[in-house]
Amino acid sequence: MVGEGLEDRLVGGRYRLVSELGAGGFGQVWKAWDENLRVDVAVKALFVPREGSPQEQADRTRRAIREARNAAQLRTHPNIVSVHDVIRRKGSRGS
Repeated sequence: MVGEGLEDRLVGGRYRLVSELGAGGFGQVWKAWDENLRVDVAVKALFVPREGSPQEQADRTRRAIREARNAAQLRTHPNIVSVHDVIRRKGSRGS
């Protein structure tokens, strides 16, 4: 979804990337500005490697969506970040 040098990019028609907060084997986390709600948010971009089979890519995507849904269900817990949106798009980095 995102890569180096994409600060100020608009994702999903509403999240403006500000700066990268961190990265790991599964993706990147960006500080972003929600253009609709006018608040700072975090955007997590999942890496789906091209080398993987279509089944492996689908499994990785399903796991990420399941993680987001689980976090959203626990959003009232003081130690869990709230999930407000999931955006899926093809042609992203690593897909």
